[in-house]
Amino acid sequence: MQNFGEKRTSILSELSNGNAELGEAFALIINDMVVQSGITNPKAETFEVTSSSWRKIADKPDKTPEDIEKLDKDFKNSIKELAESYLLFIARQTKNLTGKIDYQQYETYMLKYRFGHYDIMNKPEYINKVKVQIRNAFNKLASHGEPQGDNLIDKQDMAAYIYALATRSKRDDSGKFSGFQINGIITPEEYAVNERGLFEAEDNLSSLKLRVAYKVMNDTL
Repeated sequence: MQNFGEKRTSILSELSNGNAELGEAFALIINDMVVQSGITNPKAETFEVTSSSWRKIADKPDKTPEDIEKLDKDFKNSIKELAESYLLFIARQTKNLTGKIDYQQYETYMLKYRFGHYDIMNKPEYINKVKVQIRNAFNKLASHGEPQGDNLIDKQDMAAYIYALATRSKRDDSGKFSGFQINGIITPEEYAVNERGLFEAEDNLSSLKLRVAYKVMNDTL
């Protein structure tokens, strides 16, 4: 017999900083950002990961070392809170009791909330394609863009994903990815590009951003 009381305690401990209402708001907004993979919804809203006070400091032309330290710390804290909140929302929708999402739960969630408005359950030729995209996305998220992973999306994986979404890619003179430009806002355009990269099987810019973001969020870069 499963110990549901113990598992309930597990999710409360794992996602202790999560807010399901914030997670739901985030889910609704990002799911509205695209009409299909790579194509944005012209009526979609942006999502502000950071507060207006954070952006006020970020806009200062001459930041002190204290300003820079505060911006980095507050940004990471905002990312972590949002990651736990989003996972908590997903967990509630899929009856997950650990706060770590497996593939079947992720597929169930995505089919309902990301692709549900396409009525894909009545289109077998389309649902098979969608399930391939969902599997590709899960594989990248669960292992932060690397071939090794535990086949679970936990709060560290989700934080890396949201960090990648809330930053813009910087490129060098040759056009290669050279890091992040933090702006604390997720736009429909940035989201569409990142989601499309997640849905592709090959290692691409989205994979690279996840790997770098994971290291940044865990201070191992």
